[in-house]
Amino acid sequence: MPKAAHDHRLWRSSGEFRGGAPFRTLFKRTFSRIFPALRPKHPFDLVHRVDTSGLMYAESLPSGHRHDQQSEGYYATAPSLFRGVIDAWRATLSGAGSNLNGYTIFDIGCGKGRVLLLASEYPFRNIVGVELHPGLAQTARSNLKAWMRTPRACGNVTIVAGDVFEVPIPDGPVVIYLFNSFGRELLQMLLDQLLAVSATRCDPIDLLYVHPEFGDLVRQTPRIELLADEEFLFSAEDAEADVFGVNFDRCGIYRLPGLLTVERTA
Repeated sequence: MPKAAHDHRLWRSSGEFRGGAPFRTLFKRTFSRIFPALRPKHPFDLVHRVDTSGLMYAESLPSGHRHDQQSEGYYATAPSLFRGVIDAWRATLSGAGSNLNGYTIFDIGCGKGRVLLLASEYPFRNIVGVELHPGLAQTARSNLKAWMRTPRACGNVTIVAGDVFEVPIPDGPVVIYLFNSFGRELLQMLLDQLLAVSATRCDPIDLLYVHPEFGDLVRQTPRIELLADEEFLFSAEDAEADVFGVNFDRCGIYRLPGLLTVERTA
């Protein structure tokens, strides 16, 4: 993919201008800051009558929590990106003797809940979303209520408003969905927590790190296995709706085996 498109994604997540972005991208960002109400809804929202669209920078989402300064703001996952990532991750399960329906998906920084809605289309054991900003969490609950009027493959969905470091990692096999939700310092804290938790259980903790700006931290984590590192093309609809005019994003897929499992097979 062209470097300029990748630079747009980096710029979006860090809030800093990176070289190579054309003038139209700068215009889009400036326009969306000045006229937030004019940002168009994603077709996903129009079809399903929910509210998951919008670009919200961190400074517009104060929660009063000390972790606000590490927030990367809100911008929903493109549906085709999520489905592509799940398909790629699901392909790794057969080799591990696992099934998707045994997993809980744990969305860190669930925002308005689009990933939770999309995840309910798959037969996960449970779906859990954690969101620091109470207003976004409430919007996610409203979206979920509307979405669940239609039967879904998984109806066990929980939304927690609060700090992810105060929410226990669910029991059993877990796959964590992380769309570059926060900065380097908090990512390191999360990885340390996952490493500690994995030492107390038999089941794996998988990580789907979308737009992996700090992928080097993940790769340096002891015992973690890189299963895939791929670029995923958006559907034409998602590419057209992208505020930054890009048509792909990247995801690193990792597995952290339970240490008790390792000890038993040693």
